[in-house]
Amino acid sequence: MKKLKAIIEDVIVQSNKIQPIIVNFQNGELKDEEIKEISCGLYREQKDNKTVLALSNGHIVYKGNRPDCKKESTRTMLVLHNKRTGKVRLFEAERWEVAPVLEKLDNQDNISDVDHKIMMLNKKFGSKKVKRRTEQFEKLKVNVENVKEQLEKAVSNVEIDRQELSNQLPNDDCLNAILPVCNRNASNVKDVYNVYDIIPRSKLEMLFEHAMKITDEDMKEKAEFFKHTLRIMQSDPDKVNKVALLLYIEMINEWFAIKFARKRDIVVCSISEEVNQHIIDTYSVSGPNGRLRPNFMTDKGLLHSLILALTISNFTLDLEMFRLMFKKRTSLKKLMGLTKLIGAVSSKDDKKIIMLKVPMPPPVSPVKKTKKSVRSNQ
Repeated sequence: MKKLKAIIEDVIVQSNKIQPIIVNFQNGELKDEEIKEISCGLYREQKDNKTVLALSNGHIVYKGNRPDCKKESTRTMLVLHNKRTGKVRLFEAERWEVAPVLEKLDNQDNISDVDHKIMMLNKKFGSKKVKRRTEQFEKLKVNVENVKEQLEKAVSNVEIDRQELSNQLPNDDCLNAILPVCNRNASNVKDVYNVYDIIPRSKLEMLFEHAMKITDEDMKEKAEFFKHTLRIMQSDPDKVNKVALLLYIEMINEWFAIKFARKRDIVVCSISEEVNQHIIDTYSVSGPNGRLRPNFMTDKGLLHSLILALTISNFTLDLEMFRLMFKKRTSLKKLMGLTKLIGAVSSKDDKKIIMLKVPMPPPVSPVKKTKKSVRSNQ
C-alpha cells in the first residue's frame, strides 16, 4: 500500500453537536448490498432525554443510545484527503453500537398453561401433602370475571340519595355545632358574643386565683402572644377576667397538641379538675376506645380561641402572632377562613390584623358550595 503524505489543514471537534456516526452492529456486520435498504433516524426519548439512533431494514429494527464522549479515552477521527491540494481535514466521529429490538411477547397465556400442567402433575404424582396443598390452592383461586358480575348484580338495585351525598350542610346547623350564640343585631360589639357561652362563669372563676399570681418565672415558658397580651392589659380594670380567658385559650391549645387523646387521666388544666374535664368534653367526642378529636372539633377549638382572643384584645387581633402561639401547626389561610365564620374582618392596612365590629357582615356558609355539589343537589 502506497503511503500518502499530507498537511493537516483543519481539525473539527464539536462535542456539543452530533458528529458523523460510525455504527457497530452488536450481532454482526452489515453486507454491502443491504446498506442501500437501511433507513435511519435520530430521536430523543422523553423519559430520560437521551438521543437515540434507530435503523431498520424493513424486517428488523436496530436501536442504540449516544455514547458518553467524556468517558472515552481517545477520539475517533475521519480523515478527508484532498488529492488536488494534498491537504487533509480531520473530523471527530462517534462510535455508536446498535442492537436489534426484540418484540416482547405476551407470555401470560403460556404461564397459565404451565401452571395448570404443574397442578395436574402434583395431583397425579405428588405426595399427600403436595396433593392437599394443590387442592387448597385451587379452592382459593378466584375467577375475577365471576366476582365482577356478582358485584354488578348486587349493586344494580341500590338507590343513591343524591341529597345525602352533598357536603353542603344547612348554615344554621353547621354553625350551631361549632360556634357559640352570635347576636348579629347587636349595637355594641361587646354584645355579639358572650364568653360565658364558651366557658361558664363558675368555671372561669376557678382560674382567677392563678391569674392573679402569674410570676416572671411562669412567663418564661409562655408564647409571645401571651406575653404581649399580658403587657397591654396591665391597667385594664377587667384584667383578672381577661387573664383567666387567656389561660383558657392556652389550655385549649395544650389539649389539641396532645398526640394521644384516648389516654385516661389527661391533664390540660392542673389548676382545676372541673375546667380540665370541661375542655375535654367540649372539644372532643366519645369513641369506643376513649375520646376522639375529629376535624370539626379542632375548628371549634380554634373558633372559640379566636373569639376569646378578640375579646381580650378589645376586638382587634394580630392573627400572625396569635397563630404562632399554637403548638399544633395551623396555617394563616386556615385562620383567615375561620375569622369569616365568626364575622370578623381584616384591616384595610394589614390583612393579618382582624377586627370584630358592628354592624356585622352577612353570615358566611361554613362549607364552600362547589359546582359538583350544586349538580348533586339538583
